[in-house]
Amino acid sequence: MQVGILGTIFTLGQALIDIPAGYLSDRLGRKKMLLTGMFGIGITTIAITTSSSFEAAVIWRFLFGCTEGIWNIVMYSVAGSIFPAGRAMINGLMMTFYSIGAYMGPSYYGWVLESNPGDWGAGLINLGTITIVFAGILAWALKKKDTDASKDIKTMHLAEAIRTVGMNRGIWLAVSVQILNVVPYWGFAAIGPYLFMTFKGFTATQAGQFFGAVYGIGGMSSVVLGHFADKFGRKPVVLVMALLNVVCAILIFHVLDSSNMTLLYMVGGIMGIGLHALYILGYTIGQDSVESRHVGLATGLVGACMYFASFFSGPAMGYLSKTYGYIAALDIIVVGFEVVLVVVALLMKETQQKPVEMEAKAITKSN
Repeated sequence: MQVGILGTIFTLGQALIDIPAGYLSDRLGRKKMLLTGMFGIGITTIAITTSSSFEAAVIWRFLFGCTEGIWNIVMYSVAGSIFPAGRAMINGLMMTFYSIGAYMGPSYYGWVLESNPGDWGAGLINLGTITIVFAGILAWALKKKDTDASKDIKTMHLAEAIRTVGMNRGIWLAVSVQILNVVPYWGFAAIGPYLFMTFKGFTATQAGQFFGAVYGIGGMSSVVLGHFADKFGRKPVVLVMALLNVVCAILIFHVLDSSNMTLLYMVGGIMGIGLHALYILGYTIGQDSVESRHVGLATGLVGACMYFASFFSGPAMGYLSKTYGYIAALDIIVVGFEVVLVVVALLMKETQQKPVEMEAKAITKSN
């Protein structure tokens, strides 16, 4: 239970910060918020290594989630505002770059942990330091015009903006897609390495490489899947990716084991493609449903809802594993939620607006 809570408590911080982060990034400027989030990620990653109790670790993980939430929402707000006709592809590009780190981080951390048994903080200190250094480089190199070109919400009050976005059906479709995918996403990420090392006999390095494949290599294809979603529509991509997740999860949980790590890495990477494509499409569907000036707030609202739900996935995985066994827990949290998402994908309406439709709306508005 403690492992599960530590794995996902940061998502509660994200849930609470995402709406303010989206609103403030539009109102105050995205460069400032982006750098605030990035410096915060580095500092809190290092600070958690000072924890001498479970409660202290929970606090630092929560604060990490707040700063990571700022960074996440600002980045997707910028991406979703640049070029609406290619929104899914650009959101996917953000995920592709994220995935490079998502592969390197677990792989590096697993190697450091195996090289220094018992010293769980060394890898975190190194990764946090790198993040702070990179934030310093961005503070100097990143120009305000690169992030704040679409900022035009200064006169709108927060209550008015939330009411405008919150009454939108497309937003709540996006929330549904995100929750049904992100609960498996973070439930598996939060406690999966512990379960696989404990019950499947993985070494720390094997666990790091496998989950690096799922959450790193798998996500590198997001820009391609985003392009497909722009070309063929959001609905068919959501449906295919949800089905892919169900098949790969069944293979990983019930068919393959550590005796064939190469095949496990391959299937894990394929499952990662589905998990990450759906992650960026949830944000994209929400952004499709609002005017450009509300993109930041829409992104924040979708993020807040999904991360609040995903906060419970880690403790739920811990409870179900303890009560019914880890395979049952994985089937319920990962396979079960993705099956429901398949049903939602079959029933949903397409949300993508074609360039002609967007131009017609802009003309109508100007008149």
